[in-house]
Amino acid sequence: MKNTVHDSEILSYHADFENSQLIMFVKDEGNRKYKVIFEGLLTFCFEHQMPNSIILDIVKGEVSSFISEKSILLSEGKNYFWPLDYESEDELLNYLNEKKLNYYELQASYGLNGWILCSHYHIEL
Repeated sequence: MKNTVHDSEILSYHADFENSQLIMFVKDEGNRKYKVIFEGLLTFCFEHQMPNSIILDIVKGEVSSFISEKSILLSEGKNYFWPLDYESEDELLNYLNEKKLNYYELQASYGLNGWILCSHYHIEL
């Protein structure tokens, strides 16, 4: 079972809101295709989306760090009930912790990068 995404190319991704999943279709350096599946998806944000994007790593961060690092983005989305309807950052943090959601940073060597809020992820060959 593959346990690293380092140097894998992102072929495509699919947000399945009905099943609360984000599925990334990737290919490693040996041209083996597999999926990175983020389960229990709340939301995500990607930047620099382009063909041939290469993953450096997927790093689990602290949910409290997510709120402090993304406070401007959160305040911009709050009036649109994004990522959900909440009154304060403390209320949002409590919700994320109660639902056992994690903050994952998708780091790039090249191209697409961003973050995902979900319960967990796994690799499927």
